[in-house]
Amino acid sequence: MGASLDMPTGSTFKERLAELAAHPRLERPLVLVGIAVMVVGTLPEMSATYALVLTGSCLSIAAAFAILYAVRIWSSEHRAMAARSPAAIVDLLAAAPIPLALAVGASAADARLLGILWALKLIRQNPAFALVLRVLRSERQPLLSVATAFLVITLFASTLAYLAERQAQPEAFSSIPAALWWTVTTITTTGYGDKTPISFFGRVVGGSVMIAGIGLFALWAGILASSFSAELKRRDFLESWDVVVRLPLFRGLGSAALAEIARLLKVENFAPDTPIVRAGQPGDSMYFIAEGEVAVVVGDQRIPLKAGQFFGEAALIASAPRNATVVAAGRARLLRLDVVEFRDLASRLPELLAIIHSEDSRRKPGED
Repeated sequence: MGASLDMPTGSTFKERLAELAAHPRLERPLVLVGIAVMVVGTLPEMSATYALVLTGSCLSIAAAFAILYAVRIWSSEHRAMAARSPAAIVDLLAAAPIPLALAVGASAADARLLGILWALKLIRQNPAFALVLRVLRSERQPLLSVATAFLVITLFASTLAYLAERQAQPEAFSSIPAALWWTVTTITTTGYGDKTPISFFGRVVGGSVMIAGIGLFALWAGILASSFSAELKRRDFLESWDVVVRLPLFRGLGSAALAEIARLLKVENFAPDTPIVRAGQPGDSMYFIAEGEVAVVVGDQRIPLKAGQFFGEAALIASAPRNATVVAAGRARLLRLDVVEFRDLASRLPELLAIIHSEDSRRKPGED
């Protein structure tokens, strides 16, 4: 669970090679180094002195990405489908453009700029960007409505600014396209930008455009914020649900009860060796292990608990002080169920409390 590269676990050479090639920690350093080389290469003094080193570094990184691309396609069971996947297209964009640009006669300095395409790999590896895409996809209609309003306001404001300022400032507002630039900068920066209306009517238009811009961006922000919040709740619920349905503790409950429990769980992340609960603390919650491993410390004994297991269930019965310390053995992602919310749920689902009592009686003392 540390920062080292996990060893492949596949049963065949092809599976192990595919796992290794797909590991993000293998190519992330290449991406970061490559982008740094591309950026540094735009400095005139560096480009003039170390041109061969910079270009050679970029070609080496592109070659490494080409090897990873070939391995991923070769190790796939459906190679044609794998080659058409978005991930494979990103891999190809990371490997091919720089050598191709040099082959068709582009300068080395210009070819190195294509290294910016390596940043696409960071987007592909980051699950947060998948969340962004889901939000944009789910809210595309409201966002398009606001974008349409932005376009209409921009066109109207540009026309009015042109009418108001064309005689007073014939160079700055010589046409609607010229006024369009002023409108966009006024909407997006809540100010006049590099052009300022001087007539009374022009300033009225400018003030109205600024107020409209604030309203438009508030709408955009509100739509995205509410959608992000809903998507995060959905993701946490699905993660909680996946853990809850696998727990033997809740095997006898129906789907409605499981859904209610999953809704009440709160996600918490712990770094290695971080105490989660300490002996003597009030027992006000229990934890389910979603990812990683924890250790229950009782005296000199360390009892390991892995993903799918849980601890602290005694707290849901009597809120008794903790009789053991629990620490994260590695990076751990836990789901916490507070005693207040559990008791409210147990009052409506007596069978849940009976299951907890049964499990608490079965467990050895000191393991909660």
